[in-house]
Amino acid sequence: MFLILILAGIFMFVSIFIDYARIAAFKVQAERMTHAAMRSVMSAYDTSLREYGLFGYGDSSGEAIMAKVLNDSVKPSAVKDGFPILDIQWDTTSLSMERELGRYDIFNRQIQEDMKYRAPVDFTLEVVNRFKPMSEEMKEAAHTVDLLKKLQKLYDKREELLDEAIANQIESADTLMGLPALIMNPPSSAIYDEMLRETPETAAEVAARYADYLNKKQMDEGLPFNQQQYMLELARYRTGVGNVATGISMIIQPALQAHQTKLEEAQAKIEEARKINEEMKRVIAEGENRSQNASYEKVGNSTLPGTTAPSTGSGSESKSTRSLASELVRADTLFDQLNANVRSQNSDFTNVRNDSMELNMQLRTVTVTSGVSIKPAVRQASQVTERYMDTYVRSGASNVILQSKQLLESGRGSDAQRKANDKESKGKLKDVKRILSQIEKGSSGSNEAFKQLEEYYNANIAFNEASREEGKKAEIAGDPYDSGGDAMNGMDSLFGGMAGLVDSLGDELFQNEYALAYFNSMDFGQLLGWTEGSGDAGEVFKLENQELEYIVYGFHNPSGNIAAAYAEIFGMRLAIRTAEGLVENSKLGNPLLVLSAAILYGITNAIADMVKLAKEGSVELSKYIKVKLTYRDHLRLFLLMHSNNERKMSRMLALIRLNTGVNLDEKQTYASGNTRSSIKLWFLPGVTRSIGAVMGSEDQVEDGRFFIDRKADYSY
Repeated sequence: MFLILILAGIFMFVSIFIDYARIAAFKVQAERMTHAAMRSVMSAYDTSLREYGLFGYGDSSGEAIMAKVLNDSVKPSAVKDGFPILDIQWDTTSLSMERELGRYDIFNRQIQEDMKYRAPVDFTLEVVNRFKPMSEEMKEAAHTVDLLKKLQKLYDKREELLDEAIANQIESADTLMGLPALIMNPPSSAIYDEMLRETPETAAEVAARYADYLNKKQMDEGLPFNQQQYMLELARYRTGVGNVATGISMIIQPALQAHQTKLEEAQAKIEEARKINEEMKRVIAEGENRSQNASYEKVGNSTLPGTTAPSTGSGSESKSTRSLASELVRADTLFDQLNANVRSQNSDFTNVRNDSMELNMQLRTVTVTSGVSIKPAVRQASQVTERYMDTYVRSGASNVILQSKQLLESGRGSDAQRKANDKESKGKLKDVKRILSQIEKGSSGSNEAFKQLEEYYNANIAFNEASREEGKKAEIAGDPYDSGGDAMNGMDSLFGGMAGLVDSLGDELFQNEYALAYFNSMDFGQLLGWTEGSGDAGEVFKLENQELEYIVYGFHNPSGNIAAAYAEIFGMRLAIRTAEGLVENSKLGNPLLVLSAAILYGITNAIADMVKLAKEGSVELSKYIKVKLTYRDHLRLFLLMHSNNERKMSRMLALIRLNTGVNLDEKQTYASGNTRSSIKLWFLPGVTRSIGAVMGSEDQVEDGRFFIDRKADYSY
């Protein structure tokens, strides 16, 4: 009995460990089977997405795959007389799929997984390295163009206002052009008496013949009408007097109106020009602090791997040109002097008007009153009028208006050459705009593919609850300074993107490289051939030939993306060439002349670069850096400039859906499976249940079977 009791105790102890060993093996096996089932489920991915390096669950039934794998895993052994230690039974299973590939975070993660092993990342770093040595030059060039562009517009507006003020003075003075001839022609300090012969045409002739008029009038007085000898001569005299008086009135009245309005306008324009001059001072003072310069400096100071091109210089020429900007500011004394001249003209006209009206009043009394002293009034009016004409109308050293014009012209030594440069630049820009317009209107193909693409794009934007933003239409400004400024703004964006790349090789880099790796771009040479009349528009504007351009710009029409790429490449070439032009023309002196010559140089060479890029397939980065850039290299840079990652991803997703027919908004990438299984306990189920309860386990024992729950997650 004692031995039986000892053996029973040992048996109980050993049996508990046997069941616990079976439970441990059961747990491991259930875990493995659950994970194997999930791997089998996720192996049924959509093969069409592999073309784009993506994984999304296919159209198979995941529950069916999971059930088959689990059931096959517990089939009885084919070995005869085998002894199953683990009689596993599956109680319940469940499968849930989630995390659609069309979601930005999921799509972005798969892009990172695909691109982190690809070589183009190194090439991107190399491209940035190519721009590194020219960062200082471009910084100074962009800074100089930005400042001088603002000053040029202010300068031209200020000078235009001053010219208009001078024109108002001239217009006012010209209203008195006919007055001297009515008073005394030619002017003289003395008026000698004359006989009545012809009709008097001036006030001086009226005064010279006045004595003879009175004498003959007295001789005819009292005589019968038929006996009067001088009736016709007296009538001609009175007619002449009336004509002269009327003529003076007809000149003075409009002249008064002109002087009151035009000279007031002149003063207002001078004051407005003074304000613009003050604005120029403010722009120059604030121009030294430009926030965009930080991006250029960050790229220039970076320590990226790869070969660095030789430096292009320190940008000292551009900086030197910018330092001369203060020469464009007019002295405050100039505006004071111009205002004083206007006030003087107004005062002098008042004297002319007063003396002319006094003369006019006496002219109207000479035929009705005897003994009028008209000669002093004529001489006074003539002297005042002649002085006004010499001061404001006639050419000569004493002409105040001419002096003002000469004073203004002395500060415009280079304006004529600058305007000639601007005219030539506008002509060349007109040719570029014509080509751009031809591209925008050139496609006659169907828009069906683009309409479908837009529908997919909008659906993905809505799916991600993102904001939609329309692409900005491609434009090249007709004004050379606006065109140059826009080009430099583009370089600000480019170096800003590069600076972000230097800080962190993050999501944007991988997305850009993914777009370059999997999507097609246009043949730029084919586009040039079409603009020259030798290409096929249907081939040039096909959607499958401009996928990368669409990702960058997002236009849902055949020509918008190509036109935007053309305009932006021209802008980039213009910016680089304008920077060169600032160096080439830095010795011209006047900063605005340097700017206009630099922009003309930039436009001319940018046009040549566009042709070279189309015909040879590549173009040198700049005159000083002999590094080749292809059309796709330019697009690689533009992806950095247009840093709208969410819309960029939606465009890629829309293109993938269009090309594969697979809606990525419905393709799950994450599976979560749950299983409940059990084995029959061999020994002491009550004890095992008690021990389990004591240990706080979630496992359950029911009717002599041990149940466990297992969960497995799997993600592409």
